Amino acid sequence: MTADVYAGDDALRKGARTSQAPGSATFDIVADADADVLMRISAALNLLNIAPRLFHMETRPEGAAVSALVECAEPQALLIARKLQQLTSVRDVVVNYVAARTPPD
Repeated sequence: MTADVYAGDDALRKGARTSQAPGSATFDIVADADADVLMRISAALNLLNIAPRLFHMETRPEGAAVSALVECAEPQALLIARKLQQLTSVRDVVVNYVAARTPPD
């Protein structure tokens, strides 16, 4: 793994990362079925610097339907939802956030 020293990521100096994402967000997006809709949505999700654990896209009569599951913190999920809503071809964004369970002590 590569550390991002500009973002203060020095966890790799002590070994592999052991931290876990604080939760996960599912983004359900409805957009115009334009040729570049996949690229636009992917660019917005790329702001999290994490690959989605699940990404599904299909074309429907009402447009393109995209669902993406990403592990992130809730403020990050809300930021990305706002960024997705600003995209030209996106009509609707619904984000569902689920906090990670902490193991019992």
